[in-house]
Amino acid sequence: MQTCPKGHSSTEDDFCSECGAKIMGLGIAELSSNALNTPVANRSVSQPCPDCSTPHEPDSGNFCEICGYNFLTGTQGGGPLSNFPPIVKSTNSIFTAPTQRPTPAVTAIDPPLEHLQWELVVSIDPSLATPDSPAAPTQAPMKIQLNLGSNLIGRTSQARAIHPEIPLDLDDAVSSRHAILTLHPDGALVLRDIGSSNGTMVNGKEIAIMADMPISSGDEISLGHWTKIKIIRK
Repeated sequence: MQTCPKGHSSTEDDFCSECGAKIMGLGIAELSSNALNTPVANRSVSQPCPDCSTPHEPDSGNFCEICGYNFLTGTQGGGPLSNFPPIVKSTNSIFTAPTQRPTPAVTAIDPPLEHLQWELVVSIDPSLATPDSPAAPTQAPMKIQLNLGSNLIGRTSQARAIHPEIPLDLDDAVSSRHAILTLHPDGALVLRDIGSSNGTMVNGKEIAIMADMPISSGDEISLGHWTKIKIIRK
């Protein structure tokens, strides 16, 4: 009968059968000698600890020497490591859980809410029509609030899976992927024509293709036959 450092009487020689604390009574040489003198047929096969996966010999006590799991009662913890963080399972290794939860990496690219103040007013302006343009349809102005960092201006195409954030489906002179309005984190708004067939104008002047054009509140974008987009920052 051995006595553990906490004063318990233990039926095991190496770890206390009551609390799992390591008993310092046997030296390494004696333990090795006992192991070598034990017939192979009587040696038990180790089993992994259900909590931390550490190999555990059935004849080495009732508690896991790493996390204190009680193999008799099936309960977690045993006392020796109660002041330490719990063990976390991993497919690659065993490590202790951090005392503080790490801050997740920020992957969203959308601008802060305080900068989401841009509004677009899309309307039909017959005065923009050319001699080749069809008759302008009657359409009430449409308001669109910019809530994303990147906003495609174009026409919807189910076949090509194109679904613009700013759909101008009534104007067939607008390309499916006509232009991009980018809202930056600092609140700046930038327009880029991404290779449209009929071009894009800002305040009556055509802009270069694949070049960024800063946009200010009050600017008007015209494209297609007779589509006008007025930019408003509230």
